[in-house]
Amino acid sequence: MELWEVLDKNGNKTGEIMEKHDETFFKKGFCHLGAEIWIINSENKFLIQKRASNKKIFPNVWAMMGGSVIVGENSKQTIVREAKEELDINIDINKLEFITKFRVNSLIVETYLLKNDFEIKDMKLKKDEVSEVRWMTLKEIKNLVEKEQFFKNRWKYVKKYLESLYI
Repeated sequence: MELWEVLDKNGNKTGEIMEKHDETFFKKGFCHLGAEIWIINSENKFLIQKRASNKKIFPNVWAMMGGSVIVGENSKQTIVREAKEELDINIDINKLEFITKFRVNSLIVETYLLKNDFEIKDMKLKKDEVSEVRWMTLKEIKNLVEKEQFFKNRWKYVKKYLESLYI
């Protein structure tokens, strides 16, 4: 069972631990920490993944890579773990560039950027998490957002930053 640290509405640790998706804490207004990463390659394309059809939250929706921070980890360590688990890629923790931190409902998200040229053919997808992976331009991602086929509630927090990479 995955364990998360309980955070107050401002992101401060409460000292309590919860099991994954324990709604009792969320109903009291508490949060947990998540981490996500936007990987951009030398062709200015972003690595995105389609969530598996069996996912409880947002099945079959395109998204950036990420996950919940478990007890004993920080957000950078979560990125490294999730990348290895979901795509079998190795991320250098020292190359992660912090972008922003925001709150969506009961989740506080720390977001990072990584510049790297991973080969999709070398990835081994964890099929119960990810059904497909692609490199896409910012324009293609915006199109998915408009069609409600992308994690829209995350996009609005990083859109301006990602667009600035093209200037």
